[in-house]
Amino acid sequence: MFKKKKDKTRVAPYLHPTVKQREAWMWCVNNKISVCVIPDWSNVGMWKLEITMNNKVVVDPKTYKGVEAMNKMYEYCKYYYDKNKKDEE
Repeated sequence: MFKKKKDKTRVAPYLHPTVKQREAWMWCVNNKISVCVIPDWSNVGMWKLEITMNNKVVVDPKTYKGVEAMNKMYEYCKYYYDKNKKDEE
């Protein structure tokens, strides 16, 4: 009996975050803002971004490939971090 090989395109991409990216991501987590990469099941090898905030889920309509998706995830985190840090001042 042969085992089916795992589809390598469904392995989540990884990007080693910078200190600033990690700081923005941690701020989002601590403030109940979730930005995550999810597979686009209709398009093999492509990823979407899901943002959950105040019990509202929004999925970015654009699809991204590999590390590009992770970069966009950290970009969203930085956006929310910067926007809310200005509001706090």
